[in-house]
This record gives sequence, C-alpha cells and structure tokens, in this order.
Amino acid sequence: MFSVLMRAFSFTLIIIIGIVMKSTGFVPKDAGASVKKFLIYVTLPASIITNFSAIEDMGFNMLIIAALGILLNVIMIAVGALITCRKSKGEQALNMLCLPAFNIGAFCLPFVQSFLPAMGSVTACMFDVGNSIMCTGGTYAFVAEYTAASGSKKGIDLKSFAKRLITSPPLVAYVVMFILAVANIDTPPVILTLIEPMAKANTFVAMLMLGLLFHIEFKKEYMGEIFKLIGIRHIFAAVCAVIFYFVLPFDLVIRQTLVLLCFAPMSAVAPAYTGMCGGDEGMASCANSVSILCSLVVITALLAIMGLY
Repeated sequence: MFSVLMRAFSFTLIIIIGIVMKSTGFVPKDAGASVKKFLIYVTLPASIITNFSAIEDMGFNMLIIAALGILLNVIMIAVGALITCRKSKGEQALNMLCLPAFNIGAFCLPFVQSFLPAMGSVTACMFDVGNSIMCTGGTYAFVAEYTAASGSKKGIDLKSFAKRLITSPPLVAYVVMFILAVANIDTPPVILTLIEPMAKANTFVAMLMLGLLFHIEFKKEYMGEIFKLIGIRHIFAAVCAVIFYFVLPFDLVIRQTLVLLCFAPMSAVAPAYTGMCGGDEGMASCANSVSILCSLVVITALLAIMGLY
C-alpha cells in the first residue's frame, strides 16, 4: 500500500512542479503547449512502439478492446445529447464533448506502464485506438453538426476528418504497431534501442505537461455544472468498471487495465473543441483540471484495492 501511494505521489509531484513553474513565471505561460507537442510527436509514439514490441501474440481480444474505446465515447455522446436536449447549443456542446473522451496516453498510460505488465500497456494502447478516433475529430465533427455551430459547413467534412486522423502521430503509431503485431513482424532491435530513452521519458513528460496545462477558475457559476459533469463521468465509469472486471472473459491484467482506463480524466483537447462548437471553453478547461485531480485519487485507490503494488 505504501509503495502504491509513494509511486502515485511521485506522479503528483511532477504535476505540482509543472503548476509551480507556470504560476511563478519560471516558464512561459504557453510552455505547456510546447511540452504537449513534444509528448505527441516524440515520447508517446516511442512509448507505444516499445510497449507493442514486448507482446509476442496479438489476439482478437485487442480488436474488441479498440471497439470498446469507440463504444464508450458513443454512449457518452448520446447521454450528453439526452440530458441537454432542451438546453442551449453551448450547453449541448459542453456536455457532448466533455462527457466522452478519455485522456489515456498522457495520463493513464504512465500509471499502467508503472504498475502492470506489458500486456496492460498494450491494452491501454488498443483502447486508445478507438478512443483517439473519437477524440481527435470524430466527436467534434458530429457535435459541430449537431449543434449547428459549424457556420456554413454542410455535413461532416470527411476529408478534413480523415486528415486529422492520419496526422495524429500516436494514432498512426497505434495502427502501424497493431498491424505489425498481427502480422508477427518484430520491430528491429536497433530502433528499440534508439527510442528507449524517449519511451522512458514519456511518464515524466506527460505528468509535467498536465501540470503546465493545469487551469482552475473558482467561478461560482462553474461549480455546479462541473461537478455534474464529473459526477456523470464517474457514475458511468463505475458501471463500466464493474462490467469489465466481473463479466468480460479476458485475462486479469486486461480487465484490471480496463478498470483503470474507465476513470481516466477528460481528453486534453475537449476544452478547445467545446469553444469551437460555441460552448464555454473556460468552464471546460476548469472541468478538465478537476477531472485530473479526481482521477489521481480514484486510480491510486483502485491500484491499492486491486493489489497492484
């Protein structure tokens, strides 16, 4: 138990360092954006390649897990639409973009890498394949059309959507490594040696980025809506976690990983997309940061409960 708390606190400490660095002016206010690019283009793809290379046999279960990543997003989009059907377009955008989408690569993956075997990391990566399809543009494309906030745009721009997907380095890395794994093609050892330092840096870079991007505004009008969003996400997460752990016929490591992924915080891009669809980007950013704090507590508790020391 002490080991879990100390390792989880080490992650929290890095986030705190990022918050302090930004708030004291030690780094520019926009430093988080630069670190985010470094994560997306360098350390996260390297980590994905390293994790996949450790798996000798890729079964059909992984495709099911990728489908779960899409399904959970679709369900929460529908929930967001249902509870805001009589509300303003801005409120619809906020709920439909902030209820779905999980921050796997920058938040959950470091925990999974630290506490679970390699199969856990691959499970997280495959779940994020489906999740990323929605996060990187699928959900936004639908919500923009649904809320009629896309101006003169007629229908969903499939070309733009496809471009957004194929220019996402983590998603490309997921897909390429999955294909290689299914085809039983090993990653050349020289490549693994070259990217090993970058892959090992992913946890630190991800946590530092979260700290640099951390943003909370204690506006009275924000609190009620934010806690409603967080509450709905966690109720849904709890239901899914119970089903995944006790019902799915997967190995224990896979089920444990899925339980942790259910409680991932909101996607880092959800606030930006909320603003683009006419929602309150400030509230979405605040909700995102609160969700990170909640996920830190819940995932740390789950690691202890499941005995993942």
